[in-house]
Amino acid sequence: MAEKVKFSVLFLVVGLIVGLTVGFSFGSQAQAEWKERYVELQKAYNELEKVYENLHLAYLKLKETTFFQVDLLEDKEYYREAFRLISNANKTIYIIMYVVKYDPKEADDPVNILLKGLVEAKKRGVDVKVLVDDETLKSYPQTIDFLLKNSIQVKLDPSKGVRTHTKMVIVDMKYLLVGSHNWTESALTRNHEVTVKIFSTEFSVEAVEYFMKLWVEGRTV
Repeated sequence: MAEKVKFSVLFLVVGLIVGLTVGFSFGSQAQAEWKERYVELQKAYNELEKVYENLHLAYLKLKETTFFQVDLLEDKEYYREAFRLISNANKTIYIIMYVVKYDPKEADDPVNILLKGLVEAKKRGVDVKVLVDDETLKSYPQTIDFLLKNSIQVKLDPSKGVRTHTKMVIVDMKYLLVGSHNWTESALTRNHEVTVKIFSTEFSVEAVEYFMKLWVEGRTV
């Protein structure tokens, strides 16, 4: 009887030891697997975080290069905005205008003020170029005289037989004014005119390319 009890106790102890050993072994294996899985997930997270950072930087760059804003300038609003842009120009002012009417008899004529703004910009080191249609030379030669006298580069459009009806101002490769406003007192103060102001490097650069094509082919006054 004692032998059986002793054997049973021994069997129970051995079984307990085996069970604990197996259980510990399985627990250690599971722990190792979870640890390995954690390391893999941490690595994947770090890689995704880098991808996100790169995408975010790309987004910010894309937003900066493609951002644009459009405003409608009605009637007299154009003159105020054109004067503001010219006064704040730092690098370039390129203008294509069908008609520019300088009036030496009226100092406060808005066209005179815009033209004097170009002169001041030139003195600041801004590259100022003005391209006009033959109509300006024919009807308002005093405009050409004023620009040349003040060292403003001015040209006629490429062909006398083709009318250049464009009214466009490009400032610092960022701001573009394009619409119906000529630079005449009536257009800037009385007429119903509409011009779009676009803040966009992309569109402004494209407009400069158009301007330069006409400028290169333009005729010296």
